[in-house]
Amino acid sequence: MSTWLSEREQRLVAGAEAASSAMPIPTQIVSNGEYLPPPQSAVQRRVEARINELADVNGKHLGLSRRQFLHTSCGMAAAFLAMNDIYGNVFQVAPAEAREPELMLARTQSLADQFIFDVQTHFVRDDFDHKELLGLADFASQHWNPKMKAEGVSSLARYKFQNYVKEIYYDSDTNMALLSGAPFDDPSWWLLSNEQIVKARELINDFAGSRRLLAHSVITPKQPGWMDEVDKAIEVYKPDSWKSYTIGDPLAPSKFPWRLDDEQVMYPF
Repeated sequence: MSTWLSEREQRLVAGAEAASSAMPIPTQIVSNGEYLPPPQSAVQRRVEARINELADVNGKHLGLSRRQFLHTSCGMAAAFLAMNDIYGNVFQVAPAEAREPELMLARTQSLADQFIFDVQTHFVRDDFDHKELLGLADFASQHWNPKMKAEGVSSLARYKFQNYVKEIYYDSDTNMALLSGAPFDDPSWWLLSNEQIVKARELINDFAGSRRLLAHSVITPKQPGWMDEVDKAIEVYKPDSWKSYTIGDPLAPSKFPWRLDDEQVMYPF
């Protein structure tokens, strides 16, 4: 992801992976580079402080450091308890769940049959050749899941159809997914065309014998012929929903930025 922050704004922020105190849930707004995030609010500081208090008490009970505790399911329970303490009784969680792993295991098992819908997923077409994407898996293997290194992070096959099906429908508990794309000024960067997205929907649903995959159609306001593609999508592709980026191109400054409230551009759509 490119950054839209100025040099001055970049000096005001730090990477979330470096600045984070390993909270189970975010305790301040972060940015993907499209906007300057606001400073942590006083209430958010209170939530973070309360999480740390609960982590110290319950972590000691379990023989864990604060950081170790916050990586556990009990640490997640503590985060929900802290938010209840600050915001009011919003989440269904018992204090004992922050100190008794058996209770969290029981909760996990009770939720095993929950319906899971992943509402934005991606893979890339077979002839996609931008190896810059490999940095995503490399980063994830360093910071989130070291086991990925054994699987390999240096091939674009990780981002293609076969591995997509494996990870979404075989290696996870996902029941239903939505396949998406993104617009780029440079056509070689398109992950999938709208036609390829709906063909994947057809292929997976035919194989499953049920409706397991939904499809976006990507719109590209201001690009030449974009409304013709919209008409084609309505008539031929029949998307389950639409995908758009007002910044035009999510990876670089675009020649085609637009506003959702532009009466000349968007009202006809």
